[in-house]
Amino acid sequence: MEKNDKERTNQTDIVHTVAQLKGRRLRMVRALTGFSRQEIYGRIGIATSTIDTWESGRVELTNKSADRVCEAFRKVGVYCSPDWLLTGTGSPPRMMDDVEKSIFSEEKSEKTPQNEIKRAEGNKFPAFIDESIRRELSFFLSLHKNAIFHFMEEDFMNARFRKGDCVAGIVEKLSELEGKIIIAVLEDGKTLPCRLVKNMDDASAVSFGVHKPTKNIHIKMAAEIVWHRILNKKKN
Repeated sequence: MEKNDKERTNQTDIVHTVAQLKGRRLRMVRALTGFSRQEIYGRIGIATSTIDTWESGRVELTNKSADRVCEAFRKVGVYCSPDWLLTGTGSPPRMMDDVEKSIFSEEKSEKTPQNEIKRAEGNKFPAFIDESIRRELSFFLSLHKNAIFHFMEEDFMNARFRKGDCVAGIVEKLSELEGKIIIAVLEDGKTLPCRLVKNMDDASAVSFGVHKPTKNIHIKMAAEIVWHRILNKKKN
């Protein structure tokens, strides 16, 4: 009897973990649109409370719901496959071609999306970035004025993120980021990825890997990683 109870508990933990992973990917897609949960309801008709339960992992996203979500996101110009949303396999979400064309249209108004993108592209991006990813990152930065990004200088979190990958996020209060994988901006402006273990008044305890010890650092501002792209860096 005890063995069966233990097996059921382990199965519940696995389901909960899968639900959370699906929720995290859904949150990444929503971040790409630039809409809050409330705005998503107005745009695609999926209730705020429903999005919240999926993103938090309290309710697991089903195959049928994933199809509905992906179809809804396409209405606002973001392509996401149900397979990626459910399992993380296949092509990651991206801006659809027709949206990209409208963003980069030859409009001369100073407040056009094109000029917003150009301002975002003022950031120094490495030369090896694919043009499509450069544009997508620029669009993400233009949507979120308080967004920050980072290019991985080495494998991170047991190779969850690889050297050369690009990640980005939207700045939040440190108190809301405990336990999350973040991009930290230090006092000298340097960015680095880490997990925020505990935020304290004088310094923040962070970890740079699953089995690595914590370290106290001073963080100026930080953002949870919600946007991640594997860059096609050319090999010699």
